[in-house]
Amino acid sequence: MRSSPPRAVRPGSRPARAVALASAARAVALVAMALPSPAAANGVFPSADQIVFDPADPARAVARMTYGLLTTRDGGASWRWICEGAVGYDDAGGQSPPIAAAASGRVLAALTDGIAVGTEGGCVWARARGAELAGREVIDLSVRRGDPSHVVAVAAGTRHGLWASRDGGATWTSAGTPLPEGFLARTVDVAPSDPRRVYVSGLASEGGSVKGVIARSADGGETWQTAAVPGSTTSREPYIAGVDPRDADVLYVRIASAPGRLFVSTDGGATFAPVFATEGFVRAFAISPDGATVAVGSDIDGVFRAPSSTLAFERVSSVAPRCFAWTDSGLYACASEFLDGFTIGRSLDGGATFEPLLQQACIGGPLDCAASTAVGAVCPTDWPRIALMTGHRDCTSDAGPAAAGSGTSAGATGASGASGVGGATAASGGGDRASAAGAGGAPDVPDGGAPPSGGARPSEEGCSCRTGGAEDGRADALAAACLAAVAAARRRSRRAGAATRGALG
Repeated sequence: MRSSPPRAVRPGSRPARAVALASAARAVALVAMALPSPAAANGVFPSADQIVFDPADPARAVARMTYGLLTTRDGGASWRWICEGAVGYDDAGGQSPPIAAAASGRVLAALTDGIAVGTEGGCVWARARGAELAGREVIDLSVRRGDPSHVVAVAAGTRHGLWASRDGGATWTSAGTPLPEGFLARTVDVAPSDPRRVYVSGLASEGGSVKGVIARSADGGETWQTAAVPGSTTSREPYIAGVDPRDADVLYVRIASAPGRLFVSTDGGATFAPVFATEGFVRAFAISPDGATVAVGSDIDGVFRAPSSTLAFERVSSVAPRCFAWTDSGLYACASEFLDGFTIGRSLDGGATFEPLLQQACIGGPLDCAASTAVGAVCPTDWPRIALMTGHRDCTSDAGPAAAGSGTSAGATGASGASGVGGATAASGGGDRASAAGAGGAPDVPDGGAPPSGGARPSEEGCSCRTGGAEDGRADALAAACLAAVAAARRRSRRAGAATRGALG
């Protein structure tokens, strides 16, 4: 067991970023009001907030978007769309289902009426088998690292408890005894080093009040113990961030609110100590595959990194991540494309810099599936709406103009030729059922036009997108307004900072 962690590190808040986001939001609202249709059909800006990797094929990954799923089969060089209707949900009702990648190429989604299982590369979707689980709201699920056939889930209902699959999510059975009476689950995780160690975060009533707690089991759910997470309530719910891949006793928990907090337990969830604090949300967390390093991301303060042995965090980037996933080939992040220059990026230096892997205008259209499959039957008819929303363009370097909504394949993104991804370990950012609406921003670019040290400017070769008609102009106007608003806000912040320093000097 490790020694007690140091006291919480409270990074300085980033007023410039907050001002930029607020200014961008106002610009987006004004431009959207002047345009013939809203920027996003479901009322939120198009973005990614979870990414998972096929444990058997390092070139395959799936990202959860605010408008369905995106999948890549070539290590991020190209992405195709899977619509919500094919999976079996509708985000107009606020659904943002947790997803997972399991054995045999299966992709799992936790829905309000069961678990959707995607097969045949994501073309075919059906509900998981298991009579007792059918129709139940599945709150969260987790694939055990090192054994992708072992999946656990928590479901609501009269039997609020743990469910397990030993065939990669195809079939499910109830596991152990129900969770403690009055416990409302939010997230679940199984320890990579011990398949019988299971953690569930949630809320519980005690003495007339509701507090955030961790329910922990050392025997696969046969017995449960609970412990309170400091400072967590109904408005500050605890979410499991990750479990150390080497030590089942080391558990990280984040508070899903602002100001954000990250806690660690070194005694199997019995007690918790604060290790990180931010004025914004802690949306992203990941542990390196070897367990030696921890990364945490704040939407206000950027990316922080620390040795897991000391948890002494240092700020390494200004990128504001919405999710992390750390694999053998790098640290992957979801980010704001307007603000940071990419929707999904990869870092080869532990979060200090990122190369773009996905820019949404370069999505290649719906996943190519037979018309007899769920994706092939449903998604093509809805693609024009998504193409309009994302400003779809033909991103091949030698292609001619492509009309918005054409579905033309995009052959490359900002990281064309990226190596495969695999060996994913504990990652966070996808547990929240409903993500907050994102305000548009702009890359953190100084007045001189150089890209920031903490981010990455979109690759002009990878997405040298050609205009494709009036609808593309609409998306360009929206982006330009965001860029202008944020640039102006940052210039004002820098001038104010210089004046303050001069007065103090």
